[in-house]
Amino acid sequence: EGVEIAVRKQNKTELDNESKDEYVNTSQITGGMVVSALRSGIRTALLTRPVRLLEGHLRLTLHSNLSGLGPLYAVLSRRRGKVVSDNMVDGTDLLLIAATIPQVESFGFAPELLKKSSGEVTAPELVFSHWDMLDEDPFWIPTSLEEREDFGEIVMNGDLSTGIDNNALKYIRMVRGRKGLLVDSHKIVVAAEKQRTLSRKK
Repeated sequence: EGVEIAVRKQNKTELDNESKDEYVNTSQITGGMVVSALRSGIRTALLTRPVRLLEGHLRLTLHSNLSGLGPLYAVLSRRRGKVVSDNMVDGTDLLLIAATIPQVESFGFAPELLKKSSGEVTAPELVFSHWDMLDEDPFWIPTSLEEREDFGEIVMNGDLSTGIDNNALKYIRMVRGRKGLLVDSHKIVVAAEKQRTLSRKK
């Protein structure tokens, strides 16, 4: 990809001594052409190496009693959260828990946590903590026989087009869908021959 410049052959007159043909540009190179070529070049250069995503992490602080630890750890592990510290509060039976969670996984975290723990956990306080690299290639596809045995064949439906549960690819598709861009995993009809419009009489 790059700048495409249209050229035309310059007509030679009989008075010209040179016999070779000359070509001139039909239009001048504009700033938009340079920006487009630069964007395509940078994107192509980045995709020559394995791609990684940088995701923001939030630090959450909350209080919980002993009966709410099970649901708390279950919700955190499902959302790729990590507990940093858990200390007893003096004079109470509460635990002060500090953990980190990816920002993309924090949407709807507080309502789910309160629902799973039945109110045994206080509402978390979320503050931005740091940036971290997600060590998953969103465009990786199993090719060798060993990789296919470990991760399965390529599945073209849903968010598993690479054959594995790829969080990086899922996040890319979420952002593209939110921006209104084309998402390759969305299909209007997946299996048209299996759909029924009439109810079966019993």
